[in-house]
Amino acid sequence: MKKLLLAFFLLAPSAARAQKYSVRDVGEFQPLGHRVEFYDRFGWKNYAIDFDFSLDDAGRSLTKGSRLTLRIVKSDGSRWAYSCKAGGSKPLNANINVLFDNRISVVVDCLIAGSSFAKAVDLHPEDVGAPDLVFQAIVANGQAAAGAQRGISLQPAAQSAATELSPYLAANDDPAGLAVVFQSDASLQ
Repeated sequence: MKKLLLAFFLLAPSAARAQKYSVRDVGEFQPLGHRVEFYDRFGWKNYAIDFDFSLDDAGRSLTKGSRLTLRIVKSDGSRWAYSCKAGGSKPLNANINVLFDNRISVVVDCLIAGSSFAKAVDLHPEDVGAPDLVFQAIVANGQAAAGAQRGISLQPAAQSAATELSPYLAANDDPAGLAVVFQSDASLQ
């Protein structure tokens, strides 16, 4: 019986690896302490994220072609979008872990090109630092859903410390300090 149970726990995550997953998350922006006005200050109205991915056979990395796309709708009706792809020129990095209850946590991040992010906040590309898009998906029972970690972290750079972004920069270069936190419409229901 112990061998059967051990085989189940070893094979269950690998069965999830062969499958392709798609997560769509839409919503607004969550007020968070002093960062509450970021989206209002830069005219962001709402967001949509599409994360299409699959895991390699070992379950330790994303397969080539896995893609994360962020779209922001601004208050003036204009739109800004950015996409990262595993194995592409805009790399999508992943931290993949099997959780204690056999769910799989997939936390991805991608550095957003300053020239692109500058368009989203109407600033000069040299003034935006190093924005990092972070998104988590949880795989359970053959389905993937958005996890708790969703947002943009703004890492300090010499130029960004003296711009309009300075109040939103991560403290002590901590990548966990999200400047913009996405609040899923699903969490509001």
